[in-house]
Amino acid sequence: MNRSYLAHIVADSAKGPRGSKEESELLKDSLSNIMLLCGDHHRLIDGEHWQEYPTEWLREQKQEHEDRIERQTGLQPAMRTHLVLIGTRVGNRRGDGAVNEDEARTAVLPARYPATDRAIRVNLSELELTEQDPTFWQVARTHAERCLAPVIAGIDITGRPINHLSIFGLAAIPVLIYCGSLISDLITADVYQRHRVPTTWDWQPLAGDGFDYLVTTPEAANSSCIVAINLSLSGPIHQHEIDRAMGHAVPTYGITIAEPTVHFLKAKEQLELFTKAWRRLLSQIRQHHGEECEIHLFPAVPVSIAIEIGRALLPKVDPTIHVYNLDRASATFHPVLTIA
Repeated sequence: MNRSYLAHIVADSAKGPRGSKEESELLKDSLSNIMLLCGDHHRLIDGEHWQEYPTEWLREQKQEHEDRIERQTGLQPAMRTHLVLIGTRVGNRRGDGAVNEDEARTAVLPARYPATDRAIRVNLSELELTEQDPTFWQVARTHAERCLAPVIAGIDITGRPINHLSIFGLAAIPVLIYCGSLISDLITADVYQRHRVPTTWDWQPLAGDGFDYLVTTPEAANSSCIVAINLSLSGPIHQHEIDRAMGHAVPTYGITIAEPTVHFLKAKEQLELFTKAWRRLLSQIRQHHGEECEIHLFPAVPVSIAIEIGRALLPKVDPTIHVYNLDRASATFHPVLTIA
């Protein structure tokens, strides 16, 4: 049965609860003065203790409820997004790399809402293997391919198409680059960055004007079929480190900033600028060295940029890329994953 009651905030009579000589007659038929309540709460706010429920408090409750209903009923299918959470162990600390799903859900609101109750996860943080284990990278590759199969197919667990992704990563940089290459840019996506100060996934406004990336090219760029790319963004990678890893000098291109630091990436515009610079650099290398050349990639980059590095790659167009990882124990770079 219907137990709804139209309850007045300001009584329709000056003698009623919260009545007013000026407002009662003016507001008695106004929707702004009506709350839809059950019988129990209708009697509660108009009963002998009606003074405990003042006009302003009831108006606040009405407004809060209407705002909440408007947000929920305003969700449109075009605002659906599928959460993709990529995590590996942080150093040797087991389990620290898992992305918090509640934080991810909060980050996408109110612009979008999660399409399903379950995120698409690539979680390697519980593995006994570490980056120092020679089998780690192949296991990571196979696990990523398996977990991202729905994204690659473009169909979620409910059988509905995936039209938008929200990607969160806390993982080894080569893993994020490889996952990005599997995801590609065929599905529209928002890539998020975990900020340290303040601790949040929310993008911040771009501070000041004039930010840009510095693209470097070899002084004598020959037509070698093997080239290196130095991405010194989160920190510097020195040329002698690349030469040591390669075993000999090769033409080296680069993208850097004035002062490489782990804290530089704050604004979404900075991520977009990097993607444009990265695409232009790949095009330049293809034109000069040919599509059959091989790129040896040395990345010191934030997690969101790592994902976009992979997403921007064009299958069957861009050269084969060998991704290097820094072994901190030996302070040397080693190739760990190949994207062909």
